[in-house]
Amino acid sequence: MQNASVTPQAKHLVLLGGGHNHLFVLKRLGMDPVPGLVVTLISSEIDTPYSGGMPSYISGFCSKDAMHIDLRPLAQFAGARLIKARVEEIDLEAKTISLPGRPPLAFDLISLNPGSTPSPQALLGAEHACAVKPIAAFLTRWEAVHQEALAAVRAGQDFAISLIGGGPASVELALAMHYRIHTDCGLKLKERSSLTMRIIGAAQELLPQHNGKVRQRVMSTLKERRIEVHSGQRVKRFLADSVQTTEGQDFKSDASFYATGAALAAWPARCGLGLAADGFLDVLPTLQTASHEFVFAAGDAASIRGAPRPKSGVYAVRAGKILAENLIRYATQRKLKTFKPQRQALALISMGDKSAIASKGSTSAQGRLVWQIKQRIDSRFVNRFSHPPAMQVEIDLARGLLDSEDESQLRSHALRCAGCGAKVASGVLDEVLDELHEDREPRRVEDASSVALPDGRVLLQSIDQLSAFINDPFLFARIASNHALSDIYAMGAQPHSALAVIGMPMASRTMSKRLLSELMQGCKLTLAENDCELLGGHTAENPQLQLGLAVNAFAKPDECLTKDGASATDLLILTRPLGTGTLLAGDMRALSRHRWIESAVEQMLLSNRRASQIFSKQRASACTDITGFGFAGHLAEMITPNGAAIELALDKVPLLEGSLELAERGVRSSLYESNKRAASVFYNDEAFGSDARFNLLFDPQTAGGLLASIPEHRAGDCLAQLREAGYGAAAIVGRVVRTGDATASVVLK
Repeated sequence: MQNASVTPQAKHLVLLGGGHNHLFVLKRLGMDPVPGLVVTLISSEIDTPYSGGMPSYISGFCSKDAMHIDLRPLAQFAGARLIKARVEEIDLEAKTISLPGRPPLAFDLISLNPGSTPSPQALLGAEHACAVKPIAAFLTRWEAVHQEALAAVRAGQDFAISLIGGGPASVELALAMHYRIHTDCGLKLKERSSLTMRIIGAAQELLPQHNGKVRQRVMSTLKERRIEVHSGQRVKRFLADSVQTTEGQDFKSDASFYATGAALAAWPARCGLGLAADGFLDVLPTLQTASHEFVFAAGDAASIRGAPRPKSGVYAVRAGKILAENLIRYATQRKLKTFKPQRQALALISMGDKSAIASKGSTSAQGRLVWQIKQRIDSRFVNRFSHPPAMQVEIDLARGLLDSEDESQLRSHALRCAGCGAKVASGVLDEVLDELHEDREPRRVEDASSVALPDGRVLLQSIDQLSAFINDPFLFARIASNHALSDIYAMGAQPHSALAVIGMPMASRTMSKRLLSELMQGCKLTLAENDCELLGGHTAENPQLQLGLAVNAFAKPDECLTKDGASATDLLILTRPLGTGTLLAGDMRALSRHRWIESAVEQMLLSNRRASQIFSKQRASACTDITGFGFAGHLAEMITPNGAAIELALDKVPLLEGSLELAERGVRSSLYESNKRAASVFYNDEAFGSDARFNLLFDPQTAGGLLASIPEHRAGDCLAQLREAGYGAAAIVGRVVRTGDATASVVLK
C-alpha cells in the first residue's frame, strides 16, 4: 500500500499589520510554500491603501478601489488565515496575542508591519483636525470636506483648508485638493476663488529633505495656484474653525489635516519591545528586533541599526523581500541575511494635475511624462499584489476509468468546495436511502429524525459535519456549530445538547493542542449562545479540518414544524440571502473581495433561533433550512409531498453582495451541477437558464437561513418581526397557488 504525502503543522508565523512589506511575504509564501508553516495575517484594515496612489484619487484620476489592495485574495493565495482586528497587546513571554472577541492566539514567530501615524504630540485640540494616517479615516473625512468645499465655493462663500506639515504629503494633498475642488467647480487652476488652501510647516522651508531645485519648482507651482505657504510656524492649537501657532498667528480653517512627523503607537513599548533613540522599534540588520529574536519588524515602524532613513514608503518597502526570506530562514533554522537599504531613493511628487516632479539626490525633473511614469509604477504595484496567480488543481485519473460525462464534471471542479459544497449529491443520497428502506413505506423526509418518548414528547436528532472552508479554526467552528443547529430550528424546536466529532490534520503536539483549543472554544461559545450544552465528542486525524455535531432536542409533536404542510395562498418567506457557495468557491480561487466574504460570514454567524421562534409564533404551515442542496433543492423537498404549485418572484430572492457578480463570471460551487437536477420542478426554467440569479437558486448554502410558508394574513407581521430580530434581508419570495397536484411545480416570475 502506497503512503500519501502528509505535511504536519509544525510552527505558526503571525504577520501583524497589512503594510507593504507583508505583501512581499505573502506573495513569497504563495509562490514557494513552506511545508508545516501555518501563517496568520492580522490587520485592522483588509482593503489596505497604497499611499502612493492617494494623490491621484484625491485629484479624481482613479477610483478608490484602484488605490487599495484587498488583502484577502493574496492571503488565500498564501494559504494564510486572515483576521481583521486591531492588536494592542502581545504577551512576549507566553507568545500569545490578545484579540477582541476570541481566545488568545499563540505563535512561534511574529513579524510587525503596523506602519506609523502623524504625531499629534503637543498639538492641543487635535480632535478638531484629521491625521493623514490612518488613510481610511482620512479619506472618509476628505470626502465630507470635499462636498462642503464644493457647496461653499459654488455659492461664492469662503472656505479654508489647512495642511499641517512641510513634507511631500502636505504638498501633494494640498495640490490635489485644490485641483479637485477647482475642476469640480468649473474653475481654472490659476483662477482666484473663495477657496483658501494653505500649508503650515514648522521648518524654515518647505521640503527640507529635497534639493533646492525641487523646492523652487514646488514653490513656483504653489504660488501660481494661490496656495499659501507659512513656513517656520509651529502649530500650537486646533480649534473648530481655526489653527493657532506658537508664533501668534490665528488662521481661519474650516477643515484641518496634519501630516507632521511620524510616530510609533504606544503598545509595542508597553509590550516590552525595545525602542531606538528615535522612538521606533530597535531593529537589527537581519530585521529582527534587538530585544526579541523571534520578533521581526520592517517598514516605517522600524529603525534599522546603522542605517537611519527617512520614514518614507520608498525606503521601507525595499525590506519586503529580505523580510520574507529571513522569516522563512528563521522558521527553518537557517542563517539569516542582512538587509542593506539604499542610500538614496527616487521620490515622485504629484503636482495635483497630470504632472509630477522626480527627485533623487541633486537631480530632478518635472512634467507630464514624470506623472505617467508615476502612474505606471503605482498601478503596477497595486496590480502586482491584487491579482495573485490562479490556483490550479489537477486530477490524477487514468484514461478510460470513467465515462466522458463524469470525467468532465470531475475535472471541471478539481478544486473541490468545502462547507456545504462538499456534500454528497442529493440524488445519490436519495437512491441509497431508498434502497435501504425498500421494504417500507416511502420515507417522509424531515430536517431531523423523530423518536417518540413514553412521556408524549419526541426526541429530535440531527447530525451535520463540515470541512473547513476558511483558514480560521475559531471562526470555522462558530459557523459549523451554527450550521449544525439549523435542522433543529427548522422543526421549531430548541436544541438541548450536542456531541462533537472532529477531524484534525496531522500536527506537532503543540500545534494540535492550539488547533483543538481554538476549535472547541469556537464551538462551545456558539452552543452557549444558543443554550445548547456540549456533552463531549470524538477526535481523529483527517487530511482536512472537520467539525460535526450530533444535536438533540425535545419537543411536543404538535408543536413541531414540518416541511410538507404548505397551504394554498400561503406566502413564502426566506430569512437570509443566498450565495455562500459561490462566494466560497470564488474565495478558494482568490476571486472574492474581503468585504463580500465578511458580509457572508456575518450572515453565517447569524443563528436561526429567533427566526424559528417567530415562525412558530406566526403558525408557519411548513418550514425548512436552506443548506447544501440549495434553495431549489430544499424548496423541492418542501412542496413535493403535497403537490404544491408555487409562484416564485426571482427578483425578490435576496442575494449576498458579490455572489451575482461571481455567478455571472461562471464561478460555481462543485455541488452546483448535482443541485441543478432540482430544476425539474421549475415549469418555465428554459427562459431563465442563462440567468445568473436563477442559477444561484442551486447554490449550496453553508449555515443558511430558513424558508417558511406563512398564512397570508400573518406574513406582514412575520416579516416585520424577522427584520426587527436582525434578519435585515428577510423577504417574501413567493406564493403557494394551490396544493394537491400530481406533480409539484414552481413558476418563475
